[in-house]
Amino acid sequence: MFWVFCSIFLTGFTGHEWIDQANFPDYESCKKEIFFKTTIPVQVECSYPIFRGRGTLTDVVNLQIKTEAEGRFASFCKEGISEDDLGEDACLLSYDLVPVYQTPHLISIFGCIFQGRGSHGCSYYEGLTFWQIGESVVKLGLDELFVKGSGYRQFLLHYCENEFKASGYGYYSSRPELPPELGPSDLDIFVLTDKGLRIIFRAYTVGGWADGPDSVLIPYAKLKEFIDIFGPLKELAN
Repeated sequence: MFWVFCSIFLTGFTGHEWIDQANFPDYESCKKEIFFKTTIPVQVECSYPIFRGRGTLTDVVNLQIKTEAEGRFASFCKEGISEDDLGEDACLLSYDLVPVYQTPHLISIFGCIFQGRGSHGCSYYEGLTFWQIGESVVKLGLDELFVKGSGYRQFLLHYCENEFKASGYGYYSSRPELPPELGPSDLDIFVLTDKGLRIIFRAYTVGGWADGPDSVLIPYAKLKEFIDIFGPLKELAN
């Protein structure tokens, strides 16, 4: 036996201290939950925002993230139902999307996938940023924000490493003789905020899973020489 609960409600951001509650995008949140038992108890959850207002950007983003979130929910349900582990530890599978920043032409969202069994688990992070150009909406990668060939990835790496070292964060403190070696691909998870570009690192990259998500905020003022003046950050860099 199982039951499904789906509701629309305003939500908070517990556990994401770096999200500025004074700058919440205008949205409602939809949450779906299901509980059932196979050989073990299984709980599956997903939550995603529904941005208010009508327009090309909100219409496209609402459809894309609803499709993604409910697709993952269905996949998690199938994964839970096919669970053949004979242990008794409960299984939790969740996918949560949290709005971070919104302007008339930009929407940025933080995503977290959690998979847990008993007292063990792991989180996987993602950043989803959408930009409206004319009547089109594109999903942005880091390379679309900056001028090609400007050396911005090297700058971002050095900035993040210096921030972690200066604060003695995570592995930079617990094992200073063997600090993390960050590479360009470690910068690919990001969100835009009203204060700057926030780089989010995968679990166990710079610190333990329980401390995450590990991130560094880089003010737009520090990025001016790299920003594409015709790109999505042109207004934020002023």
